[in-house]
Amino acid sequence: MLIIVGSRREGNSWNLANKIKSILKDERIFSDIIVPGNQRIHLCTGCMDCEESGVCDFTDDMKGDIEKILKEEYLLFITPTRWNLLSGDIKIFIDRLNPLYSRQSLKGKKGMIISIGAKAKDEYSSSLATSSLRSFFESAGIECMLTKEFDNCLNFKDILNNKEDEINNLIEDIKKIVKEN
Repeated sequence: MLIIVGSRREGNSWNLANKIKSILKDERIFSDIIVPGNQRIHLCTGCMDCEESGVCDFTDDMKGDIEKILKEEYLLFITPTRWNLLSGDIKIFIDRLNPLYSRQSLKGKKGMIISIGAKAKDEYSSSLATSSLRSFFESAGIECMLTKEFDNCLNFKDILNNKEDEINNLIEDIKKIVKEN
């Protein structure tokens, strides 16, 4: 499983990703974490050369990320909510997946989405971040196996300190999906 974390800080998204990775490892489900915001990734210019060649003209860290994506069956996106939307780092990452999209190389992969909001659901929603990722999955042919939204996670470890039962249930759901498919 490849876990893509949409925040470069070692906050809620990062802490959750590492907890998931650790527990899955105990179950012999191995995963890798990438944090696009901590990588050298150029912005997509929309040149569309990848439509013909299947390869992006840029040489940066996305080359290794694309190789990892091609090897994995399961992709777990964890994004903090920014202005009710997914993080810019995740958006840049998705844009640079166009070479895979153009070759339908994402079709048939299984995806999971976790959106983490800083405030209460009625005050500031994570649902649009989830919706954006669902739309990407649908366009790319990725089967959405799970979505989960966490709210009231403003401080760096709120998700670990205040959401233990929800996290445990989430990880059980992830384990079940991976083992049954």
